[in-house]
Amino acid sequence: MAADITKLTTKNWQHERNTIGKVVTETDDIKQCIHTICTTRKGKVPFMPEFGTDIFEAVGENSDDAIEIITAVLTKEIPLQEPRCEITEITGIKTAEGKVKITIYYKEKRTGITQKTEIYLN
Repeated sequence: MAADITKLTTKNWQHERNTIGKVVTETDDIKQCIHTICTTRKGKVPFMPEFGTDIFEAVGENSDDAIEIITAVLTKEIPLQEPRCEITEITGIKTAEGKVKITIYYKEKRTGITQKTEIYLN
């Protein structure tokens, strides 16, 4: 069943990724926003040329360089594009499958609670 957005008690919501009719709010909205920022190439969203990041070229670099580049870019870009959180730490590893796993720790400004999300890049 689809969510009735007229009954939401927050202005911070969006459609839940990979679902039909579901929404995410507050904490889940921030987490989904961070994921979307990290997995969208800068310049690919019409009318929002600064949305996203330029981290995808770094994935092909050697592991240490890739993680250093990605961490620097995300540390700058996430706070600019998602002002409801403050980045506290970003870590990364190269998986056995050759993907880069980035773990982003952030504090929600509204609650002061530290959260984390993981992003896998090919």
